Amino acid sequence: MIENKKIDILMATYNGEKYLGEQLDSIINQTYHNWNLLIRDDNSTDKTLEIIQNYHKKDKRIKILKDNKGNIGIVRNFEELLKSSESEFIMFSDQDDIWVENKLVCYCFKNDRKLRTQL
Repeated sequence: MIENKKIDILMATYNGEKYLGEQLDSIINQTYHNWNLLIRDDNSTDKTLEIIQNYHKKDKRIKILKDNKGNIGIVRNFEELLKSSESEFIMFSDQDDIWVENKLVCYCFKNDRKLRTQL
């Protein structure tokens, strides 16, 4: 069954307050619900972290990765997120994307050979 597949969505953020709320809303509004969103902020100087914390309070699937590594850049930021992921399925998300509501369903379908053969 498709809903049994947990997906970790990894998002590295830095000074993304302008579009971040729209992206978080587009993830929360996915038709597929079995996911966690792991976010690590790279020492933003705007309201990015405040926005993330507010969304985390509303939806516990949003997890904030906290460490003392400071600003490490986007590549190392995603590496830290990968280390924290415990799911078999991983997706990467930019902070300024807006996902269509069935993006996760399409991802599961594409990556589940057994499901495709049953349809």
